Amino acid sequence: MEVIQPNIMKTGAAIAESGNRWLGTWFASQTYYDARFAAIETLESQTIRMIVNAHTAGSTLRLKLSNLYGSEPVLFGSVNVALTHKDGHTVPGSNRHVTIEGNATTIIPAGQEIYTDPVALNVSGAVDVAISIYVPKPAKTSTWHFSPPQSTYIADGDHASDSSADFFKRKTHSCYWISGIEVLSQGRDSRVIVALGDSITEGSTSTAGSNHRWPDFFYDRLVREEPDREISVLNSGIVGNQILKSGPDIGLPVAGENVLSRLDRDVFSHPGITDVIFFEGINDIGSGNATADQIVAGMMEVAIQAQTKGVRIYIGTLTPFGNAAYYSEEKERVRQEVNQWIRTQHVFNGMFDFDKALANPEAPNELLPAYDYGDHLHLSDAGYKALADCVPLSLFKG
Repeated sequence: MEVIQPNIMKTGAAIAESGNRWLGTWFASQTYYDARFAAIETLESQTIRMIVNAHTAGSTLRLKLSNLYGSEPVLFGSVNVALTHKDGHTVPGSNRHVTIEGNATTIIPAGQEIYTDPVALNVSGAVDVAISIYVPKPAKTSTWHFSPPQSTYIADGDHASDSSADFFKRKTHSCYWISGIEVLSQGRDSRVIVALGDSITEGSTSTAGSNHRWPDFFYDRLVREEPDREISVLNSGIVGNQILKSGPDIGLPVAGENVLSRLDRDVFSHPGITDVIFFEGINDIGSGNATADQIVAGMMEVAIQAQTKGVRIYIGTLTPFGNAAYYSEEKERVRQEVNQWIRTQHVFNGMFDFDKALANPEAPNELLPAYDYGDHLHLSDAGYKALADCVPLSLFKG
């Protein structure tokens, strides 16, 4: 197989036709395995069905399968993709068998990600997509995305092509070995926006299966405004993620690589990328114990790397976390210093005042109660919508 970028390979059949190009329609940042949080350590003679929400519409798609953190190859006996109703059932007639270089089965080497062959299937943001993978031999779930607010179903035996979910008796919420979906562009004017952040961007506390993460709400606003344009908002959020420290550095492997380490893979690698909305830093304060100067330096480095790539990048102020588990008055002072810099800097292409949009006017260091998930840090569905609603659409036109 031909290497197209670090740790990513493609098949010859997956190359876009001349004049067209692939655009990301769904993405999940991959993280280290962490046994304390994983519901599944190993799969064997089982099918795992994962539900994801595509953004950009298209009639031809390809999957990106990942064994990025695996220490040994993983064998997939079959991979299927279909449109899904609810509760793991798929739309009859929509099931498509996915091949890689024409092969029904595939081995993904340790440390690699691969593209599948193109698949003919009409997808859009209106209907979720089910990806079903049959794992015939023991495979450790060492590459995953821990907490998307979507359901994942597991069945004993090979049921990848089943429309019914009757055999899928077990339910969890993590995604394994699937890191992206791309659609073949029809040549229209496109906009690919990457939302880069932590659990608030990931939307880990939004209602499961509702697609109520803030990047989803923002995408809905964009397509209502410009329904004939190819638009995608790719979610590159990781629970617990930091700008400066990686998960293993703080004893939380599930938090993944730090932002500065994952920029190329999780942001700049997306075909057609035009913009980044960067919203991160609260974990650097809360669990990383970073100073304002350290956080600002990291933010500046992110901006410089984006602009070097010719990508517009916007930044959001850090939202309130008063009364959260890792809150202190000293850490609140750091947040205020960082937010003051964000509001006055001229490094990024623009600033969104997420803090002001979500703060309780009577206690500005706290979230408005209606926007508080309950832990005084993460957001309710209403909070995610309020965050998305304060991003000006005018910046993403033209």
